[in-house]
Amino acid sequence: MKRFCLWLLFMGEVFHLSAQKGTDYSGRLGAPQPPASYNNINQKSWIDILTDNQFRWRPPYTVHLPIQPAHSSDWVHVSPSLFVTRLHVTDKVTTRDARARQAALSEETWLMQFAFDKPAFLPDFRLSSLSLTENKYPVVTGDYYANDLYYKISYAVSRIDEKQSLLNATISVKNEDVEPQQAEVRVKIGFHPGNKLFNYHYIPFYWDVSKWLPYHEISLEQNNIFNKGLIVGKIHPGSMLLSWEKENSFSDEDYEKRARVTRASGYVLPNFRLHHLQDCILAQAHLDPGETKEFSVSLLVNTDRINEYHLSYLKEATPEQIRQQSLEDFKNLFSERNTRLSFPTEQWDDIFSELQLSTLQLLVGQGNPEMFMPTQGGSSERFFVWVWEAVEMLRPMLRTGQFEPVKKALRFIFSLQNAGVPPEGRFTTTQGAVGTTGPRWANTTGAALALACDYYLYSKDESFLNQYLPKILEAMNWIAGEISATRKLNPDGTRPITYGLMPFAVATDGDIGYIVSFTDSYTFWGFSKAVSLLQRIGHRDTGKFQKELALYQQDILTTVEKLSHPGGFIDRKILTDDRDTRITSKFENTVSMASIAYTGIMDPQSELFQRFVHFYEDSLADGYFMGKMDREIVYIGNPEHVWQDIYLKTAQWKKAFAATQVNLKYGITHDTYQTQERFSKRDPAFTAWQPNGSGNGRMLDMMLNSLYFENNEEEVTLCGAMPFEWLRKNEKTLLNNLYTLNGKVNLDIQLTDSKSCLITLSALDPKALPRKIRFPESLHAVALSRSVKKEGNGMFTLMKPLNTIKFKISDNSDF
Repeated sequence: MKRFCLWLLFMGEVFHLSAQKGTDYSGRLGAPQPPASYNNINQKSWIDILTDNQFRWRPPYTVHLPIQPAHSSDWVHVSPSLFVTRLHVTDKVTTRDARARQAALSEETWLMQFAFDKPAFLPDFRLSSLSLTENKYPVVTGDYYANDLYYKISYAVSRIDEKQSLLNATISVKNEDVEPQQAEVRVKIGFHPGNKLFNYHYIPFYWDVSKWLPYHEISLEQNNIFNKGLIVGKIHPGSMLLSWEKENSFSDEDYEKRARVTRASGYVLPNFRLHHLQDCILAQAHLDPGETKEFSVSLLVNTDRINEYHLSYLKEATPEQIRQQSLEDFKNLFSERNTRLSFPTEQWDDIFSELQLSTLQLLVGQGNPEMFMPTQGGSSERFFVWVWEAVEMLRPMLRTGQFEPVKKALRFIFSLQNAGVPPEGRFTTTQGAVGTTGPRWANTTGAALALACDYYLYSKDESFLNQYLPKILEAMNWIAGEISATRKLNPDGTRPITYGLMPFAVATDGDIGYIVSFTDSYTFWGFSKAVSLLQRIGHRDTGKFQKELALYQQDILTTVEKLSHPGGFIDRKILTDDRDTRITSKFENTVSMASIAYTGIMDPQSELFQRFVHFYEDSLADGYFMGKMDREIVYIGNPEHVWQDIYLKTAQWKKAFAATQVNLKYGITHDTYQTQERFSKRDPAFTAWQPNGSGNGRMLDMMLNSLYFENNEEEVTLCGAMPFEWLRKNEKTLLNNLYTLNGKVNLDIQLTDSKSCLITLSALDPKALPRKIRFPESLHAVALSRSVKKEGNGMFTLMKPLNTIKFKISDNSDF
């Protein structure tokens, strides 16, 4: 088979596409490198790994960029088509209420679009760019270039009160031609059912003139924007001439004349040509060469709840005031008590900030000031709560000190306990179980326990424990009761494979039955954390639950033995003759049995699990992707998060780095750092569940784990997934106010020369520092503090509590 290659230079990155089966290229000029895989990465030097750490596929577009204030129930999204829209997050919608779900989907929203030039065209979403203020705050700028005119739109939303916000979009046009030009920008505002505008979230994003829908209720009078006779916004003319354009038309010939063949940009494809226009705001300006002119549009976000105070605010607020207020509000979400990361290489510090802000935007306030609804993201199912996904989103926020938002989200999660939305399964009872408004997964109670227990361990919030301990105990009793109920022998006295497991139940959005890898793994996870919590506080029921936990673990391990294949594969499910069983084959790798090591059921160093690791790396991993669904799509973030944890526990440092990097490259957009649930190698517009709440949490966790990984309360690994070269590039790497299971610590890494770094680990409370500290062997760590004993293999033990520990690490590579 002949090989052919196509080199594309796109957005400053080189992407190498090869048609030769099994060939993997590093994306750089030169000879092909060995295929990227976990089973050969340890044969590569760090130099080769970093050299190969380039894009092989186009990363996803940013298509749903939230810019609304944190905790708002009205989301405001900017897209690469440069339109801006409001999406209301309706509460109390459940999967069992089809009518409420349809009402939420079809709820009226507003859409503000922009068209450029004369003849008018819609921006082609593949040619625009979006950026964050200071590269980390969601006060956003979009830009576009065509026919020597450079368009910029700056978007900001400022909070007026708990029920209302104000959007401002400032549009500027610069003439970069050597001749004068006439600039025209049109603004189209319409109110439409949301499901008429936006597709289901697994459909790739696309936007063209078919979305320029007619709407005749908008009018403009004395710079005020009216909808059905009520003021909803205003225009700031700035330096452009504004008018109301009732109707206009352009022919294909008009577009062909405008696109001079000598230009490198500006040809309008047919699907972006606006042949007919009605009811638009028209901004016009004569521009001399190099001249820029601008105007602004302000629009109240919640147009159903406008009062006189809102109208007064709209009248007085300037575009710059709105922008500054928005930026200040986002900055104020961080305090001196929160974790600070200084890591300029690969923009880690900016990503670290935006992931937290995105998560706070996805925690929705619904009128109760003590409760946040932890939404998962996406547009078409934004009103559902998946408790397990919410826990994935929120647990890493505890490490950054964002305790109050997590506490308010926990209140929402536990409001679903005994609230008529239980998990679905063949349970003896659901009393005590934590439910969910999304699909009724059986692991939600275990997930809720995990978050509640970790919240207490990280925050030391005694009032929370006093209030929630009865709920925790009720949830534990439910789990203990359900697993006890399945400890029944077959009529012939033999032990069934399902003995001591959770009952037949809904496991994921696509699986129903006995899905050990998801239902039992995460039920055990939360139950285990709750037992540890009871032991810590000396609760009288500790012994009883410890026995239940030990039985549960042994029953799962017995089942795992039976699910293990000679070649190393461990099946994630138990198949029976039950006709209600439903298995989604594409979830095989997304919820694999790797979870039994992540959740603490099985020692990842055990022979059985190591056989599974080798099988997975050889047969199931797709390069460095761990969630292959098919030839094109990978489930991104969740599998890599689990595997990074396993690799760090088993001292597979290069593999931990690779798992982190594949998520950072393809689970996140690279202009505004929006995470998503799945990645397409072929279509960057496939952006399922963007922004993705659980993806935010997993990415935060992986970044922190790369520098400071808590193996347990006694032992941490420093720089376990961190190449020395990146520490060299940073020169100074800081991780301050990191919250750990033992207290708050600071990690300071200073480059002392081209081959060495000084590492200082400190805490105000000496009890906060771990008793054991491990480094990758390749860093050749040496303790510089007394009372620190080297145990070998990069392991050190503190002989007594200390406030500060210093180490020297060295790099012997050939950089």
